[in-house]
Amino acid sequence: MPTYLRLINQHFHWLILLGAILLSPMVYVLYSWQVDEARNQEFQFYQSSLIEKVDVLIKEKQNTTQALAVAMTSPPNFKNALLNGDPNLQEKLAHYTHQLKKLTKYKGVWIQLVDNTGVSLARSWTTKKGDNLAKVRQDIASMIQNPRRINNFSVGKFALTFKSIVPIFDDQNRFIGMVDVISQIDSIDQALSEMSDVHSVVLVDKRYRRQLTNAFTGKFVDDYYVANIDATEPDIKLIERYGVERAFKDSGYKVFDGYLMVTRHISDINGQPMATWVTLKPLDSFEFIHVYDTQKQFVIMTLFIVLLLIFLLAMMYFKHQAELEKRFFFEVFDTSTEIVYVSNQRRILFANRRFFEFFDTFQNIEEFHQTYHCICELFVPEEGYLRRYVDGIYWFDHVIGNKEKSHYAKIRWHDRDYIFLVKATDISSHFGTDYVSVLMTDITEEEHYKNRLEYLIAHDELTDVHNRHYFNQYLQNVMAERPDPFCMVFIDVDHFKQVNDAHGHDMGDKVLVEVSQALEGLLRVRDVLCRVGGEEFAIMLPDTHLENGLILAERYREAVADLTVDKGRLSVTISLGVVQLQADDSLQSFYKRADRALYLAKQQGRNRVEIDRTL
Repeated sequence: MPTYLRLINQHFHWLILLGAILLSPMVYVLYSWQVDEARNQEFQFYQSSLIEKVDVLIKEKQNTTQALAVAMTSPPNFKNALLNGDPNLQEKLAHYTHQLKKLTKYKGVWIQLVDNTGVSLARSWTTKKGDNLAKVRQDIASMIQNPRRINNFSVGKFALTFKSIVPIFDDQNRFIGMVDVISQIDSIDQALSEMSDVHSVVLVDKRYRRQLTNAFTGKFVDDYYVANIDATEPDIKLIERYGVERAFKDSGYKVFDGYLMVTRHISDINGQPMATWVTLKPLDSFEFIHVYDTQKQFVIMTLFIVLLLIFLLAMMYFKHQAELEKRFFFEVFDTSTEIVYVSNQRRILFANRRFFEFFDTFQNIEEFHQTYHCICELFVPEEGYLRRYVDGIYWFDHVIGNKEKSHYAKIRWHDRDYIFLVKATDISSHFGTDYVSVLMTDITEEEHYKNRLEYLIAHDELTDVHNRHYFNQYLQNVMAERPDPFCMVFIDVDHFKQVNDAHGHDMGDKVLVEVSQALEGLLRVRDVLCRVGGEEFAIMLPDTHLENGLILAERYREAVADLTVDKGRLSVTISLGVVQLQADDSLQSFYKRADRALYLAKQQGRNRVEIDRTL
């Protein structure tokens, strides 16, 4: 044996000790770095998760606010107010927002009507009016220059709010004003607090200080307006200690005074900084589970290095395995309120607690896979929802390849349908080539409210048949598609004013309901009944020639004539005008011919059907 090998053999334990002593500082430095890195990674994951939740809440706010704004342009009330004035407009707006608060989940909605010069005609939340908003709001000025739908955050005289502005046009398609639907940010603040247990302070740029003459919260700090009503004094004081301007301009996250501070900037219509959403979460509320894992791993590794340096390679292997498990856990984030799991596209490898709370008949992944090979087996294959293959592409790959789109899955579980917003992320850069992280957010209730709102927009509140808004859209589609044959019947309840005068408006409403029910009972599968005015109805008859339309109209007339209201004490009749769509008809001419036929029926004595063949 060579001398150097003999020396090594004789002093091997000392070499191990010396190696351990030399490696100890390196191990300590590496240990400290890993702990800090693990902590920062958790902060980064929390930041991205929180900002994503804020973005989802803002998107939901945008969709619902715009839907409300569009719905409000349909009734003639606002158009008449813009053209002719309405001394009771403010009371009507206040009543409308009160009904929204009472009957829906939209509690903090304001509405105002603005003319085509930017002057506020009425506000639902105050009697103040007559001020020119175009001078203080860029979105109003932009609408006047280019009438279109606008959705944006903006600062007015009262608050920072999300606004959806929809233009209103007269019958000659001239821009006459706009409906401005304003949603408060406090609902987002409260939802964020409930979802993530964080405090928020929303700071509006100090350049709006003079503009906020009627500041809703009344709170200012260094001329920055505090926009959310639930912002607490301790949180505001903390931001003051950190530096208000610094907090307003910062991006990402910062650790300060025992809190993790995450900021999200809000821009105006021109993309300029307008406000900053600052969230605060106490550091002691973080579990730092993966940090503790890191500490344990390094204790074990250090013991192995001190006791047996020759097993260093084995220790590196075990460290790699532990790091892999830590990263898996990091991706899944077991405390998430959404369903989160990791898959290799063949089977689920790891799932969070929410997964098993939803699929409550399974205790673990193995039990789940004994029944289902893929979660996509539970997808309801309906239009607009994910299925196993979308356009020939496996659903994982479809979602990952179209991240800019929103993807929805309908899952039937326990004989009930649930709707999920689905996001998938390829994490192969961390784990290999096939791993996918899937996040599924339950939006069943949100979809229910959305569908209910869409139904209310398209249906008459009294009779529950389609309304004038739906009628206009349907007729525009008819003009675009030009179906042949196609008939339309205009209907007017005879002497309806006398019914109201003699029996009261409640009885008048009852007459309208029973007339609509009688007409609805005679509709064919594709026929459409709409209430287009006070006592006026219209029935659309696809695939119907004029002669058949006349026959159907007679049936309608006879059915209503045989109708008795209020236990037989009252009967009514209807007059009907029937027209068939002709090749040269425009929307206006088609409408006028139907109206002309109805007028002729009333002129000829009422309770009769007349037709119009002319253009």
